[in-house]
Amino acid sequence: MIHGKNQIFLFLLCIINIFLVFKIFDEDSGLPVYKDLKNKIESVQDKIDNVDFRNREISSEIRILKKNDQYVNRLIKRELFYVADNELMYILK
Repeated sequence: MIHGKNQIFLFLLCIINIFLVFKIFDEDSGLPVYKDLKNKIESVQDKIDNVDFRNREISSEIRILKKNDQYVNRLIKRELFYVADNELMYILK
């Protein structure tokens, strides 16, 4: 009788293994989905890295703007076309 129970147990284990192998290659929940999610994670991580880099650049520029008045004056002249009282502006097209 014990021999028969072992055969049933072995049969059930084989069925479970076959089911698990099919689940690994299943398109809805298996390896293809895992690879797709991994690619999405890498893409999002790249975006995070880019935003982090840009954030550091902006922080650096803020520090420069707070400390360097000459830089601020040059930036105002260049971006806003500011002219001091003793200066002339020539616009060439």
